[in-house]
Amino acid sequence: MATNLSGKKRSKEIKGIVGPSQEASWLKSTYSEKKPVLERPANILTSFDQDDKRTLAPELQMSIIPKDFCFHELESVVKIKQAEAKMFQSRADDARREAEGLKRIALAKSGKIDEEYTQRIAKLRLGETEEMHRQKLEEIQALERAHLEYFNMKRRMEADIKDLLSNMEATKRSLAL
Repeated sequence: MATNLSGKKRSKEIKGIVGPSQEASWLKSTYSEKKPVLERPANILTSFDQDDKRTLAPELQMSIIPKDFCFHELESVVKIKQAEAKMFQSRADDARREAEGLKRIALAKSGKIDEEYTQRIAKLRLGETEEMHRQKLEEIQALERAHLEYFNMKRRMEADIKDLLSNMEATKRSLAL
């Protein structure tokens, strides 16, 4: 086939493009888009005679489904539906039990979290209390230092006053002599 093609067609074929209108006929659908119309002769029913109808009647009776079969079929469908309902009910019960279990777990975890929270708050307040204690201790120490300085100054002043009084006494004695 490649030998019969011209240069342009060969280059197109080499590039993978054969040509715009050259589709393979076997790729087209074998069925047409329209549904086939069956031809029915108008006289098909009139062509039966009495013998044909008699032989056709037992065949029709055989093709009709017995009522018992329908009843059994319906009964089996009902049983299947009941079994499905039981299965779904058991699944719902399992899901309900699982949800209750998860709810209990969530409540237990919530309680544990609340307890841990109160412990942390207590620790924080303990820290706050310790901080306040430290601040008060520093204030007391500052007051004690101020008091100690005051007491030392008072003692020095008293010592200075005693020295002054003793000097005045000594001066009085020396002047009185």
